[in-house]
Amino acid sequence: MTEKQEMKLQLLDKFANIEKPETVDFCRKAYEFLAEGETTPQPQADAVVATDQEPDGIYLVLDGGKRVLFTGDNADYCAACIGIGVKWGSKSIVVALNDQANGEDITLTANKDKGDYAGYIDNYLDAVADWNGKANTEHLKKIGLNQNITLPDGWYIPSLGELYFVFLNRKAINAALEYVGGKTIDGYWYWTSTESSATHAWLLNLYYGIATYTTTKASYSNRVRAVSAFIS
Repeated sequence: MTEKQEMKLQLLDKFANIEKPETVDFCRKAYEFLAEGETTPQPQADAVVATDQEPDGIYLVLDGGKRVLFTGDNADYCAACIGIGVKWGSKSIVVALNDQANGEDITLTANKDKGDYAGYIDNYLDAVADWNGKANTEHLKKIGLNQNITLPDGWYIPSLGELYFVFLNRKAINAALEYVGGKTIDGYWYWTSTESSATHAWLLNLYYGIATYTTTKASYSNRVRAVSAFIS
């Protein structure tokens, strides 16, 4: 029983008289006043509260933001699932159920960058440490994303560091993707949003874990899988 529920029972026990509706109404108003601002909804029995203390693992992320720890016995949640979440220590991300462009290889952008951008990373160690996929994607949008890349609000193209995180958990993520009817992440080359120059961006092979930065983003075609923040 929660603290608020105990408070409500105490109010009813001490002040409410079932034969006098006004006393019950008084308790209701008193409870609402005391609980004002404490409106965090209680989770369903098998749902996980969105806190930093929740266990590491794979999650079914549902429409509306709720997430449920994937157990292989979550059939009731499949229809509402919009992505697969993975949490590992302080790192977490949500992976889209399908590749962009129906799984076809596509260019990352329609044009090369013609502006003065300070965000290029041509050093492998720095690129692996890049977790700025959302900001990177905003820059790619300014250049001109491939029109076949359609990103709903809150979704973006993962950075190299974020895509490596997906790669490390690919087996478990794929099990959840299969369970909910999504498309598994196969061992192809995938674009990241980490750019190495005005003309090139980093790629990651999701089979071997090999990265390269020598591929031109406006002319070479590879796969794209969108991600989002671990939705709460």
